Amino acid sequence: MKTRMWIAGLLLAAFAVGAAAMPQNKGQSTGLGTLGGQVLAPNGKPVEGARLMLQSSDGTFPETTKTNAQGRYWFARLPKGLYDIRAYSNGRESEWRKNVWVNQGRQTIVVLRLLPKKRAVSAPPPASLQQ
Repeated sequence: MKTRMWIAGLLLAAFAVGAAAMPQNKGQSTGLGTLGGQVLAPNGKPVEGARLMLQSSDGTFPETTKTNAQGRYWFARLPKGLYDIRAYSNGRESEWRKNVWVNQGRQTIVVLRLLPKKRAVSAPPPASLQQ
């Protein structure tokens, strides 16, 4: 019985030391958060090299980044608050995702889908050319 108690105490102490030695989330210790996610094409496939525009919801603090090969992006070390984000790639864009809340020490995930390209609408010829 004493051996079991001794082993349990030793395991508990080892766990406590290991947990204390683990690195902490940088955003949590600095009061900052992160915002990341993925950009998808209209067909649902990830978009590499898409450009993202991020700004605070009051229009200040603009930042940009690009997606990686898996269509993923990341904005780190953001002050907590509300943000607006949009993606662009090859003539396509996503809708603005507005008022996304970023909290200190947290990761906010936003998936953006690019809209299909707008087709040019041809206007009817002017009345003077119609016969």
